[in-house]
Amino acid sequence: MKKSILLLAMVPFAFTSCLEDEGNYDYTELQTVEISGLAESMRCVLQQPQNITPSVATQISADRLEYIWRIGADTLGTEKDLKYTFTDVPINKDPLTFEVRDKQTNVRYSKTIDLTVVSPFTTGYAILTDAGKLAFQSFESGNPLYQDVCEAVKGEPLSGKPLSVKQLRYQDGNTGAWFDRISVLMQGGKSPEFDGVSMKRTKWYDDEFHTASVPSFAAITAQYFNTDKALDIITTDGQVFIKRIGSMGSPDDGYYEYPLQSEGGYKIAPCVTRLTSNDAAYVGLDEQNHRFVLWMGNNLSANLRHVAANDAQFSTIPGTLVWMGNPMYSYTGYAIVKNEGKYYLYVLTTDWQLSPTVKMAQLPDGAVNDNCVFAANITMQNYDVVSNYLFIGDGPKLKAINLLSLDNMNDAVIDVATFDGDITDMHFDRDVNVLPEAEFSIAVSRSTGSSIYQLDPTIINHGAIIKKYDGINGRIVSFCRKI
Repeated sequence: MKKSILLLAMVPFAFTSCLEDEGNYDYTELQTVEISGLAESMRCVLQQPQNITPSVATQISADRLEYIWRIGADTLGTEKDLKYTFTDVPINKDPLTFEVRDKQTNVRYSKTIDLTVVSPFTTGYAILTDAGKLAFQSFESGNPLYQDVCEAVKGEPLSGKPLSVKQLRYQDGNTGAWFDRISVLMQGGKSPEFDGVSMKRTKWYDDEFHTASVPSFAAITAQYFNTDKALDIITTDGQVFIKRIGSMGSPDDGYYEYPLQSEGGYKIAPCVTRLTSNDAAYVGLDEQNHRFVLWMGNNLSANLRHVAANDAQFSTIPGTLVWMGNPMYSYTGYAIVKNEGKYYLYVLTTDWQLSPTVKMAQLPDGAVNDNCVFAANITMQNYDVVSNYLFIGDGPKLKAINLLSLDNMNDAVIDVATFDGDITDMHFDRDVNVLPEAEFSIAVSRSTGSSIYQLDPTIINHGAIIKKYDGINGRIVSFCRKI
């Protein structure tokens, strides 16, 4: 009973103590940071500098603040204003985040931006000039022209004599991932391959040869390869080197080990055609043994073999090759051969058994010469050929041979158009992301610079220009439509 009375007597004193306890608490209003001036989303282009200036409103003293710009865990900058140039497309898809941290309280304030980074090198024209520069005419917004890609990406300059530029596509045998590359062949210098997105150099072809010495390159045969299609290089002495794909089937896991063989030797002219009926089959002209030969790009143990033609007269092909190629998606290849001052057109039509039928017609005097460039085209409707032309660039003149009139070649050669410079390269290509029909493009080179024209390929429109891209420095040696 005494204990209960004692507790009741202590209650008023306890209550008074709680009321009078002021403590050491700070009820000052928390200072905040307001970030503004940033878009909800932005689109950046590789190699184009970005300057982003946010507004930061706060009563927090500047010495307490620190800034960070990041994509995921990757830091882009630590200043309030971001000055940055993307040189690669980010692998992850995280947004761009601007973060402000109060170093005293460790409270963080952030703003995110949906980010899209695109490459100007995804689609357009890759252009090799006589000045030894790799240029790129982009189809990105504004159609920027890069006169020197190596300089733009701060890479090593090209060296040697420029030969050709091609787009290649590789597939990893394990992951199935595709690799987009640009290949540049140089003679008397090192030949590089570039990543088709960033245009950074991925390798030198010279480093892929497991031989005593690196041969001098003359041509690349393939436009693409994957786990069952090889990439072939033809050397200046006419040998064909086939690339071992390697354990992964990736572009960086193979090498050139040895050239294909043929009894008695051979010398392949540096211009071949790939038969569409079998993507791994290539046909070339062996100028040492005067015959068409065939090899399989997906079989390293296979040797060159003589093309067994339908007619015995085509078992020997006298002369030297001027050009060889085929239209897109066509089973037919064409070769122009010069012999004793005359030019002959050979037509090789094949089937799945790779038993070609060969025809030949002598071209009229003056129709072609050693300096001409060529591009073949075929148009079909309901599986029927409605037009088939071999276009010829002869100086400033664009001509065409009607390939449906081989029996009367004097009437088959057509004058199409005349341009304001020499036609130095041309070809057909098809970008399914842009146009359903094939694009016909020509390079026109002058002493003051060069242009690329996309033309209407129909003969009746006389080479009408659909689009043109001017201002390319130097004379164009080779170009390819980057897809």
